[in-house]
Amino acid sequence: MMFLLDHVVHFVDKPELLIEKTKEMGLHTVNGGKHEMWGTYNSLCYIGLSYIEFIGIYDRLLFEKSAKQPFTLHETYKKHNFKNGATRIALRTNDIEKDAENMKSFGLEVYGPADFSRTRPDGSVLKWKLLHVGHKDQSLEFPFIIQWEKGDEDRQAELVESGMLKAHPAGNLYFQEIVFHCEDFRTAYDWANIFGFGIEESSSSVKLNAHNCSFTFKKGTEQISQIVFAGASEEKVVEIEGTQYVFLG
Repeated sequence: MMFLLDHVVHFVDKPELLIEKTKEMGLHTVNGGKHEMWGTYNSLCYIGLSYIEFIGIYDRLLFEKSAKQPFTLHETYKKHNFKNGATRIALRTNDIEKDAENMKSFGLEVYGPADFSRTRPDGSVLKWKLLHVGHKDQSLEFPFIIQWEKGDEDRQAELVESGMLKAHPAGNLYFQEIVFHCEDFRTAYDWANIFGFGIEESSSSVKLNAHNCSFTFKKGTEQISQIVFAGASEEKVVEIEGTQYVFLG
């Protein structure tokens, strides 16, 4: 069982505007497409096979319907009174059915896996499976789990060919760290136990090490406060709606 950071979901009012906004930051962001079953649409910034998803609502009625589904990012966004900013993360897997059984063995409520799809701007259809898990006493939502229809090599070739994945002017970037704030460190230990992450502890934080990113937990009001990239040609911090994007050399 190996879970990788797949993407960070960042809610915005108009995802299309983030193409120009992130270009000013030295990032390459492109139009994604519509989730016709959820009433949302997105723009995407790929850092390797992982990415930032800037997501917005185009159909409020469809979104409200999807927000009734437990432990979904739509439920989270509504529960937080539609506050924009980085909201949830998704972890990538290659055996989502087995993961669902494992999550149940930890006593989590499990919904899925279920099949989903999105039509890209060029008309092609992207398909994946999602798994949502959690429990009623959680203070910070668990990641949701995704398994793509195609393997990593095929996905990378498609993304490069389509122009969605290309070099960023800001440098040879990769995800280094995502910083969460939460009431206590119980969430961090739950994640480590359930997802098999290594733990580094200090007096003020708990860091979990996935294979392609680390997740650092600090005490405070529940939120994703920072997304940290390494490999930047210039060090800087840019804030978008309460979330800091940190570029390190």
